Parts: sequence; structure tokens; C-alpha cells
Amino acid sequence: MKSKRPVIGITPGFDYENNRMFINRGYCEPISLSGGMPVLLPITGDEELLSEMIESFDGFLLSGGPDVDAMHWGECNFKFNGEISPYRDGMELFIARQAIAKDKPVLGICRGMQVMNIAMGGTIYQDIYSQNKDKELIKHSQDAPKWYPTHKVTAQMGSKVYNAHEKDIISVNSFHHQAVRDVAPGFMVTAFSGDGIIEAIEHTVCRFAVGVQWHPELMWEKDPSFLKLFKVFVDHTDNN
Repeated sequence: MKSKRPVIGITPGFDYENNRMFINRGYCEPISLSGGMPVLLPITGDEELLSEMIESFDGFLLSGGPDVDAMHWGECNFKFNGEISPYRDGMELFIARQAIAKDKPVLGICRGMQVMNIAMGGTIYQDIYSQNKDKELIKHSQDAPKWYPTHKVTAQMGSKVYNAHEKDIISVNSFHHQAVRDVAPGFMVTAFSGDGIIEAIEHTVCRFAVGVQWHPELMWEKDPSFLKLFKVFVDHTDNN
């Protein structure tokens, strides 16, 4: 019998105007249903505190959110880069680097996937439409209900994403204008959309460091198959 649930730290959003942290319920419930204990992390730039959290927690979920400051991969912010959150950038990049270095399971969703890639030396598109003018892209920021799948991705057979869904064609939702561009060393691409945009990456050495561009936390209540990735994530912690 397990002595306790694995403790999963979830990075929150931050409202600068009202000085408050927040998270959508959809991130927490799947962790609970998968046997984990979701805990909202504090927004902090204190690296000593962050290091202690990395040692104490069993895994980390990097949530979705605003754009990442392009300075973190050596670019200026172009006019099509949107809102950025400097508190989150510093904190999440630190967590991603240290958690992966210590082989702590990490799940990155949308922005979280991009943060993982940047943290390990990769780059992202500041805007996929402005920076891919040579090809016709599908709509990646839907106006349909958030739980509704609007396009398909193809998952690589044998990947963690493929194994979680038990199929290679997955219908997903989409809310982004940025995406992984140059894949960081140690990661491989494990899902694409039909227009070639990278939709999932996985670390080749760490037991579980997976990023997905879609939002399973908005889909699992309508389609329980999207709980499976959270379950696989929690199952890779030391407490399972």
C-alpha cells in the first residue's frame, strides 16, 4: 500500500494588476483523479526556495499562460509577441532545468511545453503565422468551445503521448500562436499537426519530461481519454 499520494507542484498564473495567483480547476482535478496530490506553487524568484521545492515535490506540471520573453532564447521581442510574465518566466525556466536535471517528472502544457524547450536550449516561434509565411497553417487558436477538438495531431508510435492515447491520430483543441521551433538537445518531437507545427516533445533520457501543445486540462471532462496522460505522468513519480 502506498504511504502517500505523489505531490505534484503546479505553476500558477499571475495577475499583475491585482497581485494574485490563480489556476484553472482543470489542471488540479486530473492530478487528483490520477492518484496525485495537486499543490499550487507560490510565485517566487527565490532560487533557494525553488531548489527546496524541487527536492520536496514528486513532479511538476507547467501550466499554460502568456507568451515567454524572447530574451530567454536570444531574440528581441517582435511586434507580434504578446503579454509576457517575467515572474513566471524566471521561475518556470528554473524549475524545468532543475527538475529535468534531477529526473523529476515534468508535464508541460502549451506554454509549459515551450518553457521546457527553451529551458534546455531550444527556441520557439514568437508567432507561427508571421514566421511561417511560406506555408499555409491551420487555425491554432480556436473560437470553438474550449473542450472541443478542432484539429488532429499525429503521434509517434511508442512515444508516451501515443501510449497514453493508444492511437496515433489524436483530435485536440488549440489555443496558441507560439510553438516550438528548434528542438532542444535531449528532446525529440513526438507529435505534429498536419501543417508541420510541433505539437508534442519528450525527453529521451528523463523518465518523464513531456510537453504537449494542446490543453488536455480543458478536454478530459468531455473526453476521459485525455485523463490518461495525467495518469501516466503521476505513475512515473517515485511514489508510484
